[in-house]
Amino acid sequence: MATSTDLRAAIEEVQNQLPEDQLAGDLEGAYEADWATKIERRVGAMPWWVISAVVHSVIFLLATLLTVALPQPQIDEVTITADLAKKEQPEYDPKKKRDIFKNPQEVKAETQVENPVVVHEQAEVSETFETDNDMDTRTARGQEDAISDIPLGGTGVTGSVGVGGGGMAGCFGYRDGGGRKKAVARFGGSPATESAVEAALRWLARHQEPDGHWNGKKYEAKGNDGDVGITGLALLAFLGAGHTEKSGRFRDNVRRAQAWLISQQSPKDGLIGYKYREFHHGYGGGYLHPIAALALAESYGMAKNPQVGAAAQKAVDFAINVHQKPYEGWRYENKSAGDVSATGWYVMFLKSSRIAGLKVDGAGFQGAMNLINRCTNKKNGSVGYMNARGVPSTTAVGMVCRQFMGQRNTNKWLVKGAEYLMSDPENLPAWDKKNGRCVWGPCTFYHWYYGTLAMFQMGGKDWMTWNAALKKTLLPKQCKGGPMDGSANDKDGSWDPLGRQTRYGGRVYSTAVGALCLEVYYRYLPMFTK
Repeated sequence: MATSTDLRAAIEEVQNQLPEDQLAGDLEGAYEADWATKIERRVGAMPWWVISAVVHSVIFLLATLLTVALPQPQIDEVTITADLAKKEQPEYDPKKKRDIFKNPQEVKAETQVENPVVVHEQAEVSETFETDNDMDTRTARGQEDAISDIPLGGTGVTGSVGVGGGGMAGCFGYRDGGGRKKAVARFGGSPATESAVEAALRWLARHQEPDGHWNGKKYEAKGNDGDVGITGLALLAFLGAGHTEKSGRFRDNVRRAQAWLISQQSPKDGLIGYKYREFHHGYGGGYLHPIAALALAESYGMAKNPQVGAAAQKAVDFAINVHQKPYEGWRYENKSAGDVSATGWYVMFLKSSRIAGLKVDGAGFQGAMNLINRCTNKKNGSVGYMNARGVPSTTAVGMVCRQFMGQRNTNKWLVKGAEYLMSDPENLPAWDKKNGRCVWGPCTFYHWYYGTLAMFQMGGKDWMTWNAALKKTLLPKQCKGGPMDGSANDKDGSWDPLGRQTRYGGRVYSTAVGALCLEVYYRYLPMFTK
C-alpha cells in the first residue's frame, strides 16, 4: 500500500512495485519518468522546512568552497603620516643616558632664519604705541591652522602670533607634528633642547602635589609664599610644550594645576593669590597674580574651558579696574606707581588674554607704554626699574613689553635696547653662581627668560649669538641621573636654583623658567603677522 500523501509519488511507488514485464506499452510511456523528473517529484513531496534546510546548507557549502579555492585579493598597504594621525611618543626610559647633551646634533633645516620677524609694509600708526584695532590686526586671532606648516624657504613667517602655549589652538603655537619640528629647526633649536624640555617637564610632573600646586619650600625655596607664582610658571611650561587639559600625556597635571590656581582666586575682586596678598610687601599683586593669570589665559586660549575663561576674565578685570593706576604700569599695591618688572608680567598676561578672546581694555596697554617710555634711557635705549637708569634685565623686560604691544623690531628703541644688551658679552647668558645672587644681574633665570624673548623677536645675528650662549648655559647644567621618585633628592631634569629670584620659588622656579626659555623656538613665534 502506498504510504506517500502525494498522488504522483503514490502512482510512481505503485509502478515501481509492478513486475518488469508489466512496464511495457502505454503504461511505460505514461508513467516512466526520467531521473530528473523523479527527483522533482520526490522533492515536491518533502515538507517545506526540510527543503529550506537543504537549500541553505548547499549554499553555505558552496560559499565556503569558493572562499578557500579562490586566491586572496592583494590589499594595498596605506601609510598614515603624522599629518593624519598622531604618532605614538616613545616611552621615556629614565635609565637611558641623555647622550644628546654631550654631543648635540643640530636639527637640519633647508635654511636658517636670521630675522624671524615679518615686517609689514604699512606705516606704523605711532612710534610708541598702536591703536587697539591695529594690535588686533596683528594678533591674527582664531587661525587654528595658521602655523601648522611653516615653510622653510625665504625669510618670512606665515602664521599667527605665538604669545603663549602649545599648539593648533588659534594663535598659541604648536601642539605636535611637523610644525613644531620645523620651528625648532628653523629658529635655532636642536634635539638637545627638545630633550631638555622633556626632562624638565617630567621633573615637574613628578614633584606636583596631589591638589595640583607645587610646594616651593620642599625644593629649596625659603617658604611657600611664592607657590601661586611657581605653579603658574610650571603650568606655562606644560602649556608651552603643547599639553592642555584635553590632550598630551601631562593633561592631568595641567588640569590639576588649573583647578588649584582657580581655587586661589578671590571671589571678591579676582586677585589670584589673595591669601598671599601681603607677600613681601605686596608681591602677591605684583607678581603672583599676573603670572598665574597668564597661565590661565593661555590655558583658556588653548582648550576653551569656560570655567578657566571666567577666572581669567576676572583676573583681567582686577588688573585694570582694581590694581592698575590710571595711565601707569603695575607694581605691588593697588593704584601705586608702576615698575617695569611687574609691568612686564602684566603686559604678557593682557596680550595673551586678548589673543584668547577675553575683553581687555586698551587703557591697560596705554598705561604700560607710558611707564616704559618714561623708564627708557634716551641715550642708549636701556630701561630702568622705575626710572631711566637702565640695567640689562629690565632693558629686556622693556623690549618685550614694546614687542607685545605691537612695535616692530625696526623701532629705534628696540634697536637701541638690543645694541645695549649685546654691547657687553657679560650680558649674555652664563652660569655664574657668584654673580647670580644679585637682583638684576645677567646670571639669573629671570634675565635669561626676558632676554630670550626679546632677542628672539629681534632676530638676526643678535638672536643667533644669544641663542648659542643660552644653549651653552642651560644644557650642560641640567641635572642628570639619580633617583626619580619625586623626593627632594630627585633632581633629574631640573636646574639648580640660580639668582635671587629663586629664593621664593626654589628649584621649581628655575626648572619651569629653564623649560620656558628652551620652548621659545615654537612657543613665542614672531608676533608681527597678519
